[in-house]
Amino acid sequence: MHLPPTAVHFHTGRTAEGPLIWAQTAIWDVFRWLPADDTTLNLLVQCPVPAGRSLSDVTLALQRLVERHDALHTLFVDTPDGPRQRVVGEGDIPLQVHDISDLHLNDFGEALRRPWFDIGADLPLRVAVLTQDGLPVTVLLAASHMAVDGWSFAIVRGDLLNLLQDPPIVVEPGQQPLQRVEYETSPIGLRREAKALSYWSKHLAGVPTCMIESTRDGRPPNLDWGQIQSPALALATNGLASRHGVPPATVLLAAVTLLLASHTGEDEAFLRLIVSTRFRPASRGLVGAFNENALFRLEFPQPSSESVGDLLHRASDAALLAYAHCEYDPRKLDTIFAQIAVQRAITPDGYCFFNDTRYSVQEQTPPPPLPEAVLTLAITDALPATKLLAPVIDRLPKGANFFLFLTDLSDTAELMLCSERGFLGERGPLGFLDGLERLVVKAALDPRATTGTLLEL
Repeated sequence: MHLPPTAVHFHTGRTAEGPLIWAQTAIWDVFRWLPADDTTLNLLVQCPVPAGRSLSDVTLALQRLVERHDALHTLFVDTPDGPRQRVVGEGDIPLQVHDISDLHLNDFGEALRRPWFDIGADLPLRVAVLTQDGLPVTVLLAASHMAVDGWSFAIVRGDLLNLLQDPPIVVEPGQQPLQRVEYETSPIGLRREAKALSYWSKHLAGVPTCMIESTRDGRPPNLDWGQIQSPALALATNGLASRHGVPPATVLLAAVTLLLASHTGEDEAFLRLIVSTRFRPASRGLVGAFNENALFRLEFPQPSSESVGDLLHRASDAALLAYAHCEYDPRKLDTIFAQIAVQRAITPDGYCFFNDTRYSVQEQTPPPPLPEAVLTLAITDALPATKLLAPVIDRLPKGANFFLFLTDLSDTAELMLCSERGFLGERGPLGFLDGLERLVVKAALDPRATTGTLLEL
């Protein structure tokens, strides 16, 4: 009888050490803020195994996968000189093998994802292979957010799918994190950073106080959560995007900022966008914690007769400007925030975030556009299917008065919003999400709508 393997052995013959990249520093500081044994930042993906592959085939594919990406076999340690990453040249990734009939897939996934990663002592990846009648059918990968972000994990999953083919499909791996360090410390990288920090400094001096100031007075976060699942919002968002030639996420960015300005009584709004900073060809395939924040700001002069199309194109330009200024050392930005907070006599750490968590090109590809007459009828018919939910969630986004997550924008728009209690008024996140749906639907159904009339809900 052959016992199933308990580890994926890898050997690259390459060890290395260096400082963290900018984005790794950002997530490192989040880890320092969370409780020591917190596991909410562990990530999980699943990958189907093609028919005909054996357990040995899968184990070999996993070995090749780990050896391709340094982040999957790296330790992250604190030192007197600051946090460092240490690439391990040889070792074992824990591997579990289970018969899928024993438990549900979700049970396996949570059991793999939930345990804590000691990122300074344990490699940041765990693997499970689920079998049926002795044959592998699914691979589950759990990783620490210190090693990967959502977009990275989509790259990892795609690589594993390729490596499981017969014969394997092998493409050149992306830039490794320590190679990214070389760029960030180069003259061109430092010039890009200086430009980004100057942009942030300029805007932070004048953004509305309520969108950067903490409302907590030193107490722990007190967050309310809301969720919307809306086929009508998806139809309206994708329809407006097609009509005006902008990405669907830009439609929601414009609508969220407009509504946020209205809720706070301001004539502008500021959002911190969570951005996958894979702008350079060398870094597009990088696997690692690689997200940074971008500053998105839109003004809404009152009274306004601006058309929806003009608003969306302004939002598109503002998003591109934000993306062009989002590569920097986050600790340097924290220093700038602290200095500006003193100048403005405010307590910082009460920001407004927007996080598009669709982590692949496929997820971000909108459905085919509908003819206008069909779109109008489809939106109207879909409105009764909207669900507004109040989930109980123990996540505590760092430094947020307002944090919106976009998780789906295909057949159904799914958004999750948490806000500091009282920040959005009595109705809180649910009222905001309900208003967001009505605003976007109105913009889609009324070609003559303006920024001003959209708020007459």
